[in-house]
Amino acid sequence: MTAITFTPISGSFGREVHGIDIALGLDDEQLFEMTNIFVKHQFLLIRNQNITESEYAAFGRRWSGKTRIDSFTEMHLPGYDDINIIGNVGELFQDEEYRNGASFWHTDCAAEPDPDATTMLFCIHAPEADGETVLADMQSAYDDLEPNLKQQIQPLVARHCYAGAKTILGGRYDWEHTLTPVTEETARRFPPPVVRPLVRDHTITGRPGLYAPAGSIFSIDGMDQEYGDRLMAKLKAHVTQPKYCYAHQYKPGDILMWGNTSTMHFGKATQAATNERDQRLLYRISPLGLPVGLTAK
Repeated sequence: MTAITFTPISGSFGREVHGIDIALGLDDEQLFEMTNIFVKHQFLLIRNQNITESEYAAFGRRWSGKTRIDSFTEMHLPGYDDINIIGNVGELFQDEEYRNGASFWHTDCAAEPDPDATTMLFCIHAPEADGETVLADMQSAYDDLEPNLKQQIQPLVARHCYAGAKTILGGRYDWEHTLTPVTEETARRFPPPVVRPLVRDHTITGRPGLYAPAGSIFSIDGMDQEYGDRLMAKLKAHVTQPKYCYAHQYKPGDILMWGNTSTMHFGKATQAATNERDQRLLYRISPLGLPVGLTAK
């Protein structure tokens, strides 16, 4: 197989992958190379992938050996309960709450039992404007905090819920949208709240970073709600500065994938599609646990 190469995207944050064809599958050496770059640089971009739904599903399932079954079953791709449809195409996404339900700063899988999770988005259709996914680098943002603030937050423990299940600390910006509608049936499928350190060392690299400081924290142990709300608003404002962010403008065939323990993200809002030029259609897979490529070689 062709040798894989990687080029920078935004300084040390992110790498574009060259020399792979997901349709052909990855051997153990390629998977090992990709995984090691992934955990070091936090996200990968793979362009020009002409793959079927089953080939994409196979790639996602191989990445960690287990994929997440989303509670929003109405968004499942027919025939694939671990692939969700994201975008502005179709009757469901005429509803703004579905179409822009991820248009707020958050971390995927923050309330899952294991926070080590990847998110993959495969682009089928891309609009000429808007619809970008914006990623924020939680490790570099933590590095730049004032020493006194680092000392203050180092021992803190936060409680996370599935976004929308409780009132979240830190508030919302005016542009952030309401969440995808949560029915009683959907809520029953949510994982229960979990406890996480506010500052988390990456499981593989050991590099510290803020963990999910927006979108899912509803309380901080030992801290009253008012103070916790002010603290999380301050951290959210810090980590979402443009210098820590990368906005990805999709092209059909792109696969964008990121590690959720060291990033936050949101999807820029779109209007419902009226023609092919403004269609946004992405397929999401969320592999759970550490990538198997770490031990593949």
